[in-house]
Amino acid sequence: MKNNIFTYITVFFCSVWILPSTHAQNKTTMPQPGLSYVAGQDASGVPGVVSAPKDEFTVTPKKKKNEPQDEKNPNVQAIQGETPVATPFPIQVNSTTDSGTKDGAIELAMDQALEYQVKAMREERQRQMPYLDRMYIKTSITPLKVQKREEFLRSGAKDLPDLIQRAKSVHTQARAGYENINLYHRRILYAFRKLFPEASISLNQREGVLSGSAFTGRDGKFSLRQPIFNGGVLWNTFLQEKSSLEAAKKQYDKIISDLIFDLSRAYFEYQRTRQTLEEHESVVAEMKKYADMSEEKFRMNLIAEIEHLNVQSLYSQMQFDLENAKQDFEISKLDIQRFLDLSPDDTINLATTYDLSMILDKTLATEPAGSTALSEWEGVARLLGEELTPELPKIIDLSYANRPELKVEAAKLQVTRLGERIRWGEFLPKAFLTWEAGKLGEAYRGIYIYDGYKDDPDLKREWRLMLELNWNVAGNKVSYTYDKDKKAPSISQYLAGAGTQIRKNNLNIGILDGLDAYVNVKQAEVDKLNQVVELEKAEKQVIQDVKQAFYDYQKSLIQVRSTTKRAKWRERLRDLAKHRLERKEVEISEYIQAEADLVRERGDLHRTLKDYYSAKSALNHAVGIQDYLKLEGSHGI
Repeated sequence: MKNNIFTYITVFFCSVWILPSTHAQNKTTMPQPGLSYVAGQDASGVPGVVSAPKDEFTVTPKKKKNEPQDEKNPNVQAIQGETPVATPFPIQVNSTTDSGTKDGAIELAMDQALEYQVKAMREERQRQMPYLDRMYIKTSITPLKVQKREEFLRSGAKDLPDLIQRAKSVHTQARAGYENINLYHRRILYAFRKLFPEASISLNQREGVLSGSAFTGRDGKFSLRQPIFNGGVLWNTFLQEKSSLEAAKKQYDKIISDLIFDLSRAYFEYQRTRQTLEEHESVVAEMKKYADMSEEKFRMNLIAEIEHLNVQSLYSQMQFDLENAKQDFEISKLDIQRFLDLSPDDTINLATTYDLSMILDKTLATEPAGSTALSEWEGVARLLGEELTPELPKIIDLSYANRPELKVEAAKLQVTRLGERIRWGEFLPKAFLTWEAGKLGEAYRGIYIYDGYKDDPDLKREWRLMLELNWNVAGNKVSYTYDKDKKAPSISQYLAGAGTQIRKNNLNIGILDGLDAYVNVKQAEVDKLNQVVELEKAEKQVIQDVKQAFYDYQKSLIQVRSTTKRAKWRERLRDLAKHRLERKEVEISEYIQAEADLVRERGDLHRTLKDYYSAKSALNHAVGIQDYLKLEGSHGI
């Protein structure tokens, strides 16, 4: 009896344990793009994705003595002295290995699927552009990039900050700007190194034959060259590289600012086209039944032909507007995918920026009355949730302090000024001190000269001191060198045992061989003046951008208020036409015309709201502060 109870309990727990996993394995769903479908699903039909290995197997109980078993149904287990019990499905248990093996198998399958996907993408890229270098294709399509793209696409609804973060990571120009910053870091390190002495160590070993006798020798030398005065060229070069680094950093900020501005405009255009398309689809689907109703009435001679033609014309125009909305949506989708490094087949899930119906209700419910032209747009801004009211003098001051274009041109001007100093430094005297010290030894091999003579050379000290002076005097290069050199004894010299000591004074005067310095100085002056012109042009452009963005922001707010009123008026006309149609006071064509006018007016309102958000983005870009005005918030959401 105890054995029977134990068997029933075992079968029950196996059924409860295995049932959820079996149902999960038998569940059929549509394959989803990416790698998330690999784990736990049969992905053999998905290109570039393989199935995860099965880590479950069927366990057949060991047959005991005197234990009958149904041969037709192996799942029927006979218990001694009891009626055979049939399990509803094969008993499956997990592998005897730990959970780490299962995770490792799934991870291996996902890695293989990722490799197949990357390989397929590279082959497709090679097919599309066969003139591209294979190495470039290999470096541009990597498993890490594909994995990050899949994670981005599967991350749920995304807002503008999510898109900006993605665009920064894949923007090629931004990466080039970042590498340019690293380049100038290295240039600064090189210029800083030039301020210190140049040191070198040399070791030599030689063997040969001199006058029929074999000899050997070796020497070592340490050399140190220190610039005493270089006309300020080295120091100004170091400062020039620092200014170039500052210009590179501000140029990178400008690239990011332009990227955010362009991406924001594409993002709001996508929002406009998507909501416009949804409204056109809804209206066309709703008006279809009225068009069919008009067709039925015309066949029954209940309406005139002119009414029937009017309905068909209006419905065809709505279908045409729907097709235009689809095309605009696809174009805006391609535009935003261009910034995110996505393929045209990738689907982006974006959060909704605003709710048009809530904006209509909130704007008209709290509409300010009797306001001036200036307070009118300020009131609309308050109704749309804006906490900050821009003031033109204030934002101009902010643009001077924050616009990266001005900082870039100012840093470049400093670079040209330092370059002019470097050119003038060519007319100043330059002095360099060189010190060399070491040892040298040479000896004959395999011969007898005197008692105690060794083939191993005895190293003797030697040194050298040299002073170099260079000066460009009125276009004539003058150089003076003082050199004192003490050589160690050498068998290759006459009277080798005494060594040599030399002191030299050398003066060299060129005739008009330094006129290129005057050319370089004048070129540096021209470069500085050209950079001043660029700075002035950038300043004028910044002021123009700020004023244009400020006035566009004002006009967009006023336009939002005006278009909102017209849309609400069209909505009430539509409601009136629908009410009169239900009372059979008007024909179907009048109601369809009211719906067409309303959806067209709502499309204009969507465009106006897009202009409003784009104007905010342009104002942020003109000021140089990314979040000066909040681009997304509680604007009717």
